[in-house]
Amino acid sequence: MTQVTPRYWKSIDRWVVKTTGKGVVRLADGRGDVRKFRTKQEAEDACALINAAQATGGVITDASSGTFAAAVDLFDAYTAGRVDRKTITPGHARNLKTNARSWIKKTVGDTQFGVLKVNKISVTEIEFMLEQFNVAHKTKKEKLDALKQVFDLAHKNKWCAAVNPARLVKLEAPRYDMSEEEAEQGGVIERFDVAEIAKLIEVALEADADWCDGLAVSFAAQTGLRFGEQSALKWKFVDLETGQVHVRTGLRKADGNGMVEAGLPKTSKARRTVFLTPELLSDLRQWKMRSPYSGDNDRVFATRAGTWQVSSDNWRKRVLHAACKAVGMGAIRWHDLRHFFASLCVQLFDPSIDADHAAWKTIATYMGHKSDRTTRNLYVHWIDDPARDAAIGARFSEKLWGAK
Repeated sequence: MTQVTPRYWKSIDRWVVKTTGKGVVRLADGRGDVRKFRTKQEAEDACALINAAQATGGVITDASSGTFAAAVDLFDAYTAGRVDRKTITPGHARNLKTNARSWIKKTVGDTQFGVLKVNKISVTEIEFMLEQFNVAHKTKKEKLDALKQVFDLAHKNKWCAAVNPARLVKLEAPRYDMSEEEAEQGGVIERFDVAEIAKLIEVALEADADWCDGLAVSFAAQTGLRFGEQSALKWKFVDLETGQVHVRTGLRKADGNGMVEAGLPKTSKARRTVFLTPELLSDLRQWKMRSPYSGDNDRVFATRAGTWQVSSDNWRKRVLHAACKAVGMGAIRWHDLRHFFASLCVQLFDPSIDADHAAWKTIATYMGHKSDRTTRNLYVHWIDDPARDAAIGARFSEKLWGAK
């Protein structure tokens, strides 16, 4: 294994340690390949630590210490390896590492979490520090999930006992932080009116007759595709003969400067086929004839430069919100169009609340959900059957009053 040694650079009056040489394992601590020190001793100390780390794949950590900060260093290297093996995306890896590192400087009393030994950290300490994160419940859950993985890896390397303390922490979502008015109104999806959405689609199409941004609104509401799936969609996956769209790819965030790349969609079940309504099919045929980007490998909803949309913000702010204002409804999110599609499918397929009802699996397939339980949990509130409820009410009454 190649070893590194310090060199003095007179031009900057610093001792420099470089890890870019042949045979040197690339470091996984995110600090770069060139390190500068004021004294030779500092540089030699750094070299000793780096050289010792070569046997562990470039992880700079004092494994014998077993501190939480050292465990996070190990986790960073492991996560980078998962990206190299193509098991997770760079964006997901970046979020994992950020959430894991966010714990290091949290304190218990006067002690930072990072200096604590992983085999001494208790469930109570984790719960205490979790409360120090002043973030949304979803973000707090992501931080706890990253922490669980750090402890899993620490256990794998025999730094701590078999029981993962982070996995014993129960994070409950706030249920009663809603005002009476908010409770009465319910979610924004429950306030949608089908006729109102139909009008919104018409307005969006009319306002953008020379390009496809209005059509993008119509497509989202009538297919339920996620933004990344819709933006990545190519013409070769739109069958204008059979009236079907085949979801095969999606956009995701890449590492570095926040750009996006096309690849596998969000989940394994996201690769699916969705029907096209006659109206949408007609609009797509007309757009393909007008579009300067109509080849099989061109994006259906390309920008005027021929590239894909990197964010739904453009469509949402410029087209969707303008259409909402024109029809007199409150501004909605782009993702709400996907919720509308699912909710309308629930009304059409009319499944029962019963988890085994076959219609839930059909709707879940159109949505690209990994489990029909997800579909049922999100959209069961749309089931409204007055006739059924009236019949049950009559039977209840008979049982109650018929006994007199």
